[in-house]
Amino acid sequence: MAGALLFCQAAFAHAPVLDCYIEHDDLVKCEAGYTDGSSAAGRKIHVQDTSNKLLLEGSLGQDNTFTFQPPAGNYSVVFLGGDNHDATIQSSDISR
Repeated sequence: MAGALLFCQAAFAHAPVLDCYIEHDDLVKCEAGYTDGSSAAGRKIHVQDTSNKLLLEGSLGQDNTFTFQPPAGNYSVVFLGGDNHDATIQSSDISR
């Protein structure tokens, strides 16, 4: 049983984390990283429309954040965490 618990913890130790919110100046700020505390600096962020068309591409800064002017309409923010460690947030889930 203990071995199974260790395996489960190891399997989820490097999962992606993405959170986005609207700042006071109406810009969207996203923070990304991994559940084990690893830095995501330099990793790509994509902002896509509802048909997955790329609207904006950027990289996370040294502080693991990316800030952008939100596009009109519905969109999604995708954190490309590498090794199939992607995370997505829909614009409808982004709030102040």
